[in-house]
Amino acid sequence: MLTYEKAKKIGIDACIDKLGREFVMSHKDTASSAFGDRGDYVYCFVGVNDKSPYNKGNKLILTSDNKYSFVARCTVDYVDGEVKFLECTLP
Repeated sequence: MLTYEKAKKIGIDACIDKLGREFVMSHKDTASSAFGDRGDYVYCFVGVNDKSPYNKGNKLILTSDNKYSFVARCTVDYVDGEVKFLECTLP
């Protein structure tokens, strides 16, 4: 049985690896991650926008106009650590 922290790390790492670690790191200023406990599993998301920056001056813009160009979403099962990808839009 995995802890929430361990399952979250597995999921975020899996999403980053799916998109390409070098690609994500080269766009880390316009990349974002999210995660949450869903009872039996952890949901993880990594999104990268390689076209337009989210950061405009000192304001952080998070609107529907700034969709991620590339995303990976997965779940990580608490019992066996199995990663299931729900969506992948690869570079």
